[in-house]
Amino acid sequence: MAKKINSQADVVTDWEGLLDAVQKNPDLQPSVETERQSLAQSLVEVQGLKARQSELRGLRQEVTQQLMAAIKKGKDFAITVRSVLRGKVGPRNERLVHFDIAPIRSPKRKKKEPPAGEGPGPTPSPTPSGGSAA
Repeated sequence: MAKKINSQADVVTDWEGLLDAVQKNPDLQPSVETERQSLAQSLVEVQGLKARQSELRGLRQEVTQQLMAAIKKGKDFAITVRSVLRGKVGPRNERLVHFDIAPIRSPKRKKKEPPAGEGPGPTPSPTPSGGSAA
């Protein structure tokens, strides 16, 4: 029973070994020549695509670094634009909300709490015997 080959590297190694084995058996070459050529072409195609994949992986990393640098620069520009808008419109103007800027607002007043001892709450209850609770 043939072992199951899953990884791409194992497939390439298997194909290379098979082609090498056919090469070492000249008496069998004529009967499998057409199939051997097809397998050899597939091997070349796979190897080329793997090389391209590795190249693109490197390019992807480079482009990711460029993208991160561009985002960082853009964030700095966004901060600058918002700062200029805040200066032109005024730091308390409600129109700043349209630019995702929080305007300076006067602080909200806290509700007054009732003084201690007044208002709702538990009241001490007398003891049932009318005496002290000692």
